[in-house]
Amino acid sequence: MEDLYKIVERPLIIEKSAMLLQETNRVSFIVNKDANKMKIKEAVEKIFKVTVLQVNTVNVKGKERVFG
Repeated sequence: MEDLYKIVERPLIIEKSAMLLQETNRVSFIVNKDANKMKIKEAVEKIFKVTVLQVNTVNVKGKERVFG
């Protein structure tokens, strides 16, 4: 069970994800970079006891910071 929480790290709580939850019943998570769609689906189904229909993933690069 502990291994599942290493795949699904935490929910993504931003305005867009809140809107998706209300309108289309979709939930956004921050997940481990090494996890594939099948692992993510399996972890979410076991943790929350729901049926996952589809998993979409996006890799987002961090912003560059300028110092000085």
